Amino acid sequence: MPDKTAQEKFNQLRRQAEELILKPDFSKTPVDVEDPLRLIYELQTYQVELELQNDALQTTQRELMEFKINYTQLFDFTPVGYVTLDSKGSILNANLTLATMLSTERTELINQPLFDYIRFEDQDTYYLHLQTLLDSKERQACNLKMEKNDGTSFDVRLESTVIPDCCTGEARYRTVIIDVTERRRAERLLKYGQRQLESVLDNIEASIYVADMSTYEILFMNQYMKQAYKKDLTGRLCWESIHGNQKQPCEFCTNDKLLDDTGNPSEPYSWEFYNDVFEKWYEVNDLAIPWMDGRFVRLEIAKDITERKKYEGKQKEIKISLEEKVKERTAELEDMNATLRILLKKREEDKDEIGDKIFLNHKLILAPIMDHLKKSLTLKSQKEMMNILELELTRIISPFSKKLSDKMVNLTPKEIHVANLIKSGKSNKEISELLNSSIHTIASHRENIRKKTGLKNRKVNLRSFLSTLE
Repeated sequence: MPDKTAQEKFNQLRRQAEELILKPDFSKTPVDVEDPLRLIYELQTYQVELELQNDALQTTQRELMEFKINYTQLFDFTPVGYVTLDSKGSILNANLTLATMLSTERTELINQPLFDYIRFEDQDTYYLHLQTLLDSKERQACNLKMEKNDGTSFDVRLESTVIPDCCTGEARYRTVIIDVTERRRAERLLKYGQRQLESVLDNIEASIYVADMSTYEILFMNQYMKQAYKKDLTGRLCWESIHGNQKQPCEFCTNDKLLDDTGNPSEPYSWEFYNDVFEKWYEVNDLAIPWMDGRFVRLEIAKDITERKKYEGKQKEIKISLEEKVKERTAELEDMNATLRILLKKREEDKDEIGDKIFLNHKLILAPIMDHLKKSLTLKSQKEMMNILELELTRIISPFSKKLSDKMVNLTPKEIHVANLIKSGKSNKEISELLNSSIHTIASHRENIRKKTGLKNRKVNLRSFLSTLE
């Protein structure tokens, strides 16, 4: 029945009032006509009450109208399709979103079976959905494909509940139709990506598995790892099945290192691990990756490095052995170097000693003799030959003349001759007779020798001192 207008409701109330006036109720006490003022007061009060009730009614009517408008907008423009079905599945009401989804007008949907818009391959699914809903009276959901008027199909999710009809008591269905085409496409892409990932991981020569970071459930194992364990551990707990039947998660589990403070994946974590089950060393790389359902899971790649560890162990042994040999050889070389340094020092000392002897022999012996000989020569040619001989001898002994600070270096040839005679034990008188000089001259030479050799004012015997200079 269509809604009555406010004027119609007012007319109906007026008719009811007139009928009551024509048929008075004598069971009630009549108003005392002798008190017309009281009657007027009662009528005015009643009129005010009616006006207040009328204002309240109009306010309520406006609120209901606003609520209806809001409900209609919410119902029609919600991003999902809403439809009310009778017990046979015919459409009693539908929103504009569903009409848009099906590329049709809303009026064309009314009294039409929703079954007609279900793709043929999914009609059994839809029938089972309604039957289960009718039997259980509980919320039901299913996934299927619907077709538009142009024949194109799209993926939807149906979520239905039972609502009783307040008039007939016949069951009705209220169904939400959600377009999940994009989500299905994304899921298919994720599945394809997962298959591609699994295909790549299956061809890697390393043990690889994926585990839930909360439950530790193994979600995937590659073929290499299945062959290593001779079974598929998918669905089991990683700490229980991979690491020797432990009773709790591993102490070395890296889950807490794979996510940062914001819950996003951090950098891959690399470490080395010795597996007691296989008695092998593994280089392990762990990282958090998103799984199909959006959660982060742990991907672990373990590469067998046992041979490398053995090689590193041998290399370490060789290195230690070489270091020991180097130490021993270094010690030997240090000993040899010390010996060589001693020999070189001795050689230098011998060389210096030979040079000193050559220089001193020339200075003390040859030079005085040649000087004496030069004085005794009379012929000019002889003197020239003696000069040449003296120059050649000087050139020869020049490399040995570096020790000019020696005690005897600063002595004159005559003083050197006198020193040699003193060293041989001759007295001043004997020396004066041998050199054809006065005793006073020899004493003067002796004093000069003491002075030049640093013996002046010292109580040191000159003959003993000169003997130490050999």
